[in-house]
Amino acid sequence: MAAPSLAQDQAPNQDQALVEAVKRFLLNQASEDADEVRVKVFPPSAQFGACSSPRPFFPNRHQRQWGRVSVGVECSGSQDRYLQAEIEGIGSYVTAAERMETGTVIDQGMLIMRQGSLGRLPSGTIRHIDEAIGKMTRRTVSAGSTLREHQLRNIPLVEQRQSVSVEAQGGGFRVSREGEALEDGGMGDEVRIRLSRREIITGEVIGSGRVAVDF
Repeated sequence: MAAPSLAQDQAPNQDQALVEAVKRFLLNQASEDADEVRVKVFPPSAQFGACSSPRPFFPNRHQRQWGRVSVGVECSGSQDRYLQAEIEGIGSYVTAAERMETGTVIDQGMLIMRQGSLGRLPSGTIRHIDEAIGKMTRRTVSAGSTLREHQLRNIPLVEQRQSVSVEAQGGGFRVSREGEALEDGGMGDEVRIRLSRREIITGEVIGSGRVAVDF
């Protein structure tokens, strides 16, 4: 009766070693942007024998960062295993400390940092406060709401129908001419510029009333 008992004792240990290998793998793969990462690995539902030298991998190259994931494990001399796991990242994100009307230029006093599960945040959530300071709201933002990238824009340095300086430079030369902006743009934005009735180009906003183009 001793042999069956020994086999029964070994099976949970083998499963635990597999689970621990997957857990270490997921912790190593987790985003460094999270303040805390919690990983729960679900043990295999069936026994396939021992897994020697387990080497976890993601079967999906476009693996999601948080939530329920599938992890493959290569085992020496036996078939691959597939385990399910739950990854939760805890981190900081930016919220509005007060109601902000459309066109509000944001300063630090209008923002507050909160912590929560990153996997539950809406897409485009702003994670760092300096990514919002100095930006302008595109629409009204409610107090306490999570701040998102599409709600903000750079302060316009070029405005539609404004006369702007279009600049180009290269090896040993620099030229400048006047054009008309066809849209608003903040620092680093790409905007269309009309040089003549038939000539429209695209350039990058580099200052107040200034656009740079490549030739």
